[in-house]
Amino acid sequence: MTHLTNWLDDPSPKASATQRLRKDTAGACRDRATADLLTSVVMATSNERLALERSAQAWTLRAELLERVERSFEKRRALEKASRQYGDDHVRL
Repeated sequence: MTHLTNWLDDPSPKASATQRLRKDTAGACRDRATADLLTSVVMATSNERLALERSAQAWTLRAELLERVERSFEKRRALEKASRQYGDDHVRL
């Protein structure tokens, strides 16, 4: 039971909120894909290389998904802004 208590009291630094949020960006996913591809080049076995190549492909797909989501949010924000502006300009008193 002592090892559990020590583990719970571990004072090691934790990832900050900004670091956690950074992992959920298209740029971070692309960085991860690039790192996996670079690592795959030096793998000794083809199985290791293929696993890293698949991982890189998955990270790239995730980056593309996040970019599409971000673009849709940007369009939505622009439409809401335009809607508010149009509504404010055409208010009858």
